[in-house]
This record gives sequence, structure tokens and C-alpha cells, in this order.
Amino acid sequence: MTAALALSCTARAADHGPITIRTESYPRPPYSGATYYVYERDGKAICTKLAVCNKYDQCDMSYHAGAFKEPEDVRTGTPYGGSPAVTIPEAKLRKHVCLAKFVPDAF
Repeated sequence: MTAALALSCTARAADHGPITIRTESYPRPPYSGATYYVYERDGKAICTKLAVCNKYDQCDMSYHAGAFKEPEDVRTGTPYGGSPAVTIPEAKLRKHVCLAKFVPDAF
């Protein structure tokens, strides 16, 4: 029974590629900024975490299924900063709230 369960978990993990995370940053006048943490699998956005922080590093977080961008950031156009996609190690997937909320099969 345990071996069958282990095989089914391994098969499920093999059905999908690794989960990656990348960031995009946008200015928010007068002294704040928005950072999007985009979680992707197989080249598709699976959830997005948005952190809007003021100049005192006080941040409001929100989580959204799939690709998400607030209208004011869409109007801004190209992000002014960001980071390339990096693979999230399997052991750290559970620590990401966005994944826990929207992608239960990630674990």
C-alpha cells in the first residue's frame, strides 16, 4: 500500500514541470512600489502574489490565481525592475502561501 502511494505521488509530480518564481517591480507614486511574485509551471502563470510597500517598508499582500496585474501597473507598461525565473526547491514549496492557496497539487 505504501509503495503504491509513493508511486502515485511520484507519477503526479512527474506529470508537471518544476515551479518557478520571478518578480516584476512597478513604481507607485508618491513613495511606494508594487512587486509581483509570479509563480509559473510549464511556462504558464499559476498564481501571483502582489506586495505593495510604502517608503517605510510597510507592505500589503494579496494573492491571485493565475496571471494578475493591477490596472495602474498595466498602464505603466514595462516593469522598472525584476528578477529572472528560478526553480523553487521541492522542499520549500509548502512555505509559499500563493501555492498553498491555489495549487494544492504542487506538494
